[in-house]
Formats: sequence, structure tokens, C-alpha cells
Amino acid sequence: MKSSFFLICMLIFSAHLFSQDRVLQKGEILADSIEAPIHIINITAEKGTVTEANGEFSIEVRENDLLLFSSVQFQKKEILITAEILSSKVLKVELQKDLTELDEVRLHQLSGNLASDIEKIKTFDPGIIGFALSDKEPLSIEERKLVAMSSPMDPVGLIFGALSGEREKLKKAIENNRLSALVYKAREFVPDEYFTETLLLPSNKIMDFLYYCSLKPNFEELVKKNDPLVLMEFFKEKLPEYNEFIKD
Repeated sequence: MKSSFFLICMLIFSAHLFSQDRVLQKGEILADSIEAPIHIINITAEKGTVTEANGEFSIEVRENDLLLFSSVQFQKKEILITAEILSSKVLKVELQKDLTELDEVRLHQLSGNLASDIEKIKTFDPGIIGFALSDKEPLSIEERKLVAMSSPMDPVGLIFGALSGEREKLKKAIENNRLSALVYKAREFVPDEYFTETLLLPSNKIMDFLYYCSLKPNFEELVKKNDPLVLMEFFKEKLPEYNEFIKD
């Protein structure tokens, strides 16, 4: 009788363990067009994958796992795996395009006659006066000031920048702005739950930890890879160093 009871307990325990194993969940991204692969990260398991060209994907999950969908083309999205999702054949995920809003839109006075309206719209060709279009980001205020203060055409500015120390201040400001941009980009890729639940980092320490990581030589290179899983591994590796640093 005791052996039978023990066997039943073992079967129940085995069934419980089996229920905790991750299964391969198939999914599909619902979008008009997918220009670049979308990263799907299982935050709980710290594993990830990317979509196929048609938007389909497969990833190992179990109930209560948190999935992160990240892409330069779409807005970041998180999905908690539920029993209902596990019972479904395909997880369909709808992503919203990450659009850059314009500060101002100017509308022409249109009459309704398309042919006539097109003729009246004035166009400007920068090439006519020798200006070529560029895809480079415009200079920041600090960068413009530094260029003006470093120009050989302005000897007074050169002397002022050297004597006042303003040039060095501008260089530091530019570097700080560059690091801040990288830090905020890194935080966009990785959800706060990874820091607080996986790394057990207090929420008020996340930005401090990211700025600490930004001083590491390979931080910029890792952020520019646009791969959340790579960043997560990097953060996990740097956490013990950070904890020792804040103790001192």
C-alpha cells in the first residue's frame, strides 16, 4: 500500500514537472510589410529568436513567460504567455509602426483640380545653388558652437575658446549627450521587468546602472547592433561589477 502511494506521488510530481517544461510556440506578425527581422525575446528564459521574411516565428515558452517584440520599424510590445495562448495553434501579434511625428505640417491651398494644383505647387532643388541633400543628422547646438569656436576663419573665437575653457566644456557636453542617447536607446530595447525581476535591480537604479554600463568600451557597439538579447547578456555580465562599484 505504501509503495502504491509513493508511486502515485511520483506520478503527480512528474506530471507537475512536465507541465513546467517549455513548448515550441508558433507565431505570426500581423503587419502590412516587414522591412527588417523582428527580435522576439523570452525575457523569463533569456532566450530569443527572429522572424522569418514572412513574419512567422517559433520560440520556446511556458505559462507566465514574458515575450518582448522589438524592431526598429515597429513599436516595442510585450506579451505575457497565458494558458489560452498555449492552447492556440498560432500566436498572432499585431505591431504598430514606429512613426516619427512632424512638429509642423503646412498644407497648400488646393482647389480640387489635381492637374492645376500640381502646377501651382512650388518646388525647390537644392542642387541648383550647390547644396546637396544629406542623410546625416543635423548638428546639435553644442556641436555648432564648437565648430564656430574652432574655425580658423574666426581667430577671436579660437582665442576665446582656448582661454575661457569653453571649448573643453562643449566637448564634454557633446560626449555626455552622445552617451545619454545611447543609454535611452538601450532602455528602449530592454523592458524594465528584465532589470527588476531577472537582475533584481531596484527600479530607481536602472538609469544609474545603464550610465555605468555606457562607460564600458563596447557599450556603443552593442547598442548599435539593435539586438536586445545581446544587450541583456551584457547587462547580466556587468551587474556584479556595478554592485561592487556602488558598495565602495
